[in-house]
Amino acid sequence: MASERVWKSAVIGYGGAYNMGMAHARQMMEAGFEFAAACDLDPARAEQASQDFPGIRTYTDVAELLAQDDLDLVTVITPHNTHAELAKRILASGKHCIVEKPMCIHAEEADELVRLAAQKGLMLSVYHNRRWDDWFLTLQDLIGKGVLGDIFHVEMFFGSYQRPRDWWRSDKQLSGGAFYDWGAHYVDWLLRTVPGPIRSVRGFVQNRVWHETTNEDHIDCILSFENGAFAHVQQSSIARIGKAARRFLGTKGAVVDNGDGQLTLHTEENGVQVESKIPYVPSQPMAYYRNIADHLMNGAELEVKPEQTRRVIAVLETTGTSAEAGKELPVPYE
Repeated sequence: MASERVWKSAVIGYGGAYNMGMAHARQMMEAGFEFAAACDLDPARAEQASQDFPGIRTYTDVAELLAQDDLDLVTVITPHNTHAELAKRILASGKHCIVEKPMCIHAEEADELVRLAAQKGLMLSVYHNRRWDDWFLTLQDLIGKGVLGDIFHVEMFFGSYQRPRDWWRSDKQLSGGAFYDWGAHYVDWLLRTVPGPIRSVRGFVQNRVWHETTNEDHIDCILSFENGAFAHVQQSSIARIGKAARRFLGTKGAVVDNGDGQLTLHTEENGVQVESKIPYVPSQPMAYYRNIADHLMNGAELEVKPEQTRRVIAVLETTGTSAEAGKELPVPYE
């Protein structure tokens, strides 16, 4: 039977970038939560939250928000280097927790959060909402139908030749590095596509042009899987020429995606090579929070599990440590 009680939610971080605080709040409400409170260190942003959602409680002190016993769920929307500590405080206060991606910066922090949530009997999840993007849903449908066979090689690219913006996401101490932003989504997509443990990661990091920022200019992450599959994820802010955004090779078929509303599928029919255009199925932008609500209120299985997102952080971090060591390294928590 569905829960009849009111579940109250809140956000920590109502910053103006991308209006993420407002976006999370609206998705919470649409999924069935009462959006009850917001916290931001900037009094002006806290005031903006109260204007956007009249009647909510606003705070500029995290401790005051976490002292509210009627809050059930708190989402963290702050710079990456603050995620781990805030998530620990939320869980310690007895509240369920969502963290914007990336989960944190270090795999050891991720493991601590997984263990703490389990000890407290609380939900911990990371906002990997991109699992419900149109192109990825289309790819997963093809894989599920057996059209591609076993995926044995993946290439992913994102970037261009462009100076990074002057903001915290370009500061490695705060962001974790360039790979921790969109790279978190790309690695999550990859690990949802290629099953099984990772054997090793080899990272290559270059800083050649944008010396006024501390993030890396160009990153290559090469993953080897226990089942023999191989993947290459590349991110760059100094790539004057790009390539296919995503390329998947399987034993029965292959897919190329350029983000243009359709997948290009290469297969064989009666011994003849066939190229097909597969239109994207619609994205499901509300699927993440709907699953959170269904999990907490009705006991449904949690889609984005913390153990999965811990693997993402392990890959991101190992990419950097491998580059520093100059050799491939195993990935923690495999």
